[in-house]
Amino acid sequence: MSHTPLAKRLRKQLAVYAPVALSLGILLWLVYPNLGEMSKTIRNSQPWWLLLSGCFAVSSYMFMGLTLWEVLRILGIRLPLLEVSGIAIVSTTVNYFVSSAGISGFATRAHLLGKRGVPYGASVTSSVVITVLIYLALAVIVIEGAVLRFMNAPAFDTGMLQSLGGVVIVLGFAFGLTLLFFHHELRAVWARRLFVAINHVIFFFSKKEIPRENFNKFESQLDEGIRTIHGRKFELPKVVGYVFCDWVSNILILYFAFKAVGVSLGAATLVAGFAFGMLMTIIPILPGGLGAMEAAMTAAFSGMGVATGQALTASLLFRFFYYLLPAFASVLVYWRLRFSEAGLAEPSRPHSRHKGHHDRKIHRQ
Repeated sequence: MSHTPLAKRLRKQLAVYAPVALSLGILLWLVYPNLGEMSKTIRNSQPWWLLLSGCFAVSSYMFMGLTLWEVLRILGIRLPLLEVSGIAIVSTTVNYFVSSAGISGFATRAHLLGKRGVPYGASVTSSVVITVLIYLALAVIVIEGAVLRFMNAPAFDTGMLQSLGGVVIVLGFAFGLTLLFFHHELRAVWARRLFVAINHVIFFFSKKEIPRENFNKFESQLDEGIRTIHGRKFELPKVVGYVFCDWVSNILILYFAFKAVGVSLGAATLVAGFAFGMLMTIIPILPGGLGAMEAAMTAAFSGMGVATGQALTASLLFRFFYYLLPAFASVLVYWRLRFSEAGLAEPSRPHSRHKGHHDRKIHRQ
């Protein structure tokens, strides 16, 4: 029995560090044989284009914050836009470094919003709605990339099959998530599992948990959030617009990364290669698809005529601007959010305009 805490700690460390080690191994396998080409690419690069990549990275996270803020507004929850944007940045970057099929980001967002009086059910509702819209938008981008590529080279080749497979995967994921969310019986099953998973991550942050007896309250809040979204669905187009602006910003980060290494891509090549790389970020075992995304983008762009060294360098630059720089910034944002929590009289003060479960406090032990 004395070894049980040590075994648990080792399992937790393995769950965090093993996927990172795997990703770094993939990157090493990918980069080492191409070091010569990458060095030549960097020597001939035009780094000023990277300023635009940085600007669009900021733009992407800005739209990410607006997306969360707007969904919370639809749910009747008012919070300052800057705070919500900070929460969106932190919860998103947690997903990049902790492999948990998105649960870590959900739980981090629920924890930070819960500190500001947002019911956990409402946090989960907003996260699921945003996730569904993100993957539906990605499916549209994948379809667009396939169509543009087919128009340029009308042949039903391996690339086209990969694009169609990507559409099926993304749409299947979004459809499955929608079904789990809106089907009452299925929701009752996964809601309890999600409640437990959120509790684990909240315990990691605060050494406290939501009492088990509050599960019924959590489920009621979830039901109320779904009814609210359904009743105000005509306000969702603005959210969809923010999601697409986020994706466009992502694509432009990659576009200017390629400009920096001396490659000007056409729309068809850019969108097709970007979409194929983004499909790899769905792999739950790899944090943020690290390694797999770079490998997929490099293979896709080199298959469309871009030199391997340039394709790999651009994909790594994209990783740096969209993933690593925001991750460093999110540490400062997180501590700023924690500092602002000290000014809150109660972590569970209500912000919702709705009556009922949204107006009740979620008590902590």
